Amino acid sequence: MTTYLIAGGCGFIGSNFVHFLLKRQPETKIIVVDNLGFAGNRANLDGVVDSITLEVEDICDFEAMTRVYQHHQPEVVVNFAAESHNDRAVATPSDFARSNALGCQNLLEVSRRNPVRRHVHISTIEVYGELGESQEWFNEASPLNAKTPYSAAKAAGDMFVRAYMQTYPEMDIMLTHCANNYGAYQFPEKLIPLVITNVLRGLKAPVYGDGLQKRDWLHVRDHCRAILAMIEATCGDIPAEAATDPSKLPIYDISARNELTNLDIVSQIIRLLGKEPSEWIEHVADRPNHDRRYLISPARIETELGWEPKVDFETGLEQTVRWYLDNQAWWAAILERSGSLQFDWSTT
Repeated sequence: MTTYLIAGGCGFIGSNFVHFLLKRQPETKIIVVDNLGFAGNRANLDGVVDSITLEVEDICDFEAMTRVYQHHQPEVVVNFAAESHNDRAVATPSDFARSNALGCQNLLEVSRRNPVRRHVHISTIEVYGELGESQEWFNEASPLNAKTPYSAAKAAGDMFVRAYMQTYPEMDIMLTHCANNYGAYQFPEKLIPLVITNVLRGLKAPVYGDGLQKRDWLHVRDHCRAILAMIEATCGDIPAEAATDPSKLPIYDISARNELTNLDIVSQIIRLLGKEPSEWIEHVADRPNHDRRYLISPARIETELGWEPKVDFETGLEQTVRWYLDNQAWWAAILERSGSLQFDWSTT
């Protein structure tokens, strides 16, 4: 029986991974670490709370994390913990730098001093920056070119991960970059749940600018399958060539190759809710420095680990809309305590 430490396990992707892992490995031991910050939500783990141990701690706190490691002796660490909303990163960038860069490094250091079998860091497509219209996609060899406060903080964390991989070869570290995730338990500040919850409350769906920003979409269940495939994979020594070629590092880009504009996404959701998009879409002021496009290739993880996405976008989006319809108490409780999660950039 493997002991997992899941950092950020009360967030969107982290909690989905906890549910997924318990279905796949019901006897496994799971330690969830979460500081229950802005988007952390205990209710995401309702139904499995008796099957896990929750430690309310901050990954930036070295002494607290050391105590957690020494008490529970994790074998596999998966770090989902992050501040993850671009809008809030523009408003409060220091919070993102602390969690996404310093928190990442702190957890790596705790894993170094309290050795684990494998440490997996979950990052984002956005560290690669904006993809030009003439470019097909980014991949693991692409340079990091973050240009927003959120992606810059995540890229700083990535650089720490890469540095630890090569400086401390005795550690077994892996890194992911994922496309935009969607599915159950996503905090309703993000595009898909924001649109769903707005329309269900009789509010229009906000679309930034012209809505033609292109995004790469991945169902969270497929993402969880990819992470488990990485955990179970055999990882050899890092070759010397990795010093100049990052594609030689144990990094995997995870995507389902679903590239759609934000306007397309919003329109599909509104139709699934039985409404006419032209009557429910409201174009609003765009966020500063908003990336126009990004897309990554999952060719490496498909080839090396045999992973492939199983959830087609239309089915996944329909299931997601249904989940929010069936779980209105879950998101209503969030809105009651958080207030409006929609940013108004016309006043800044």
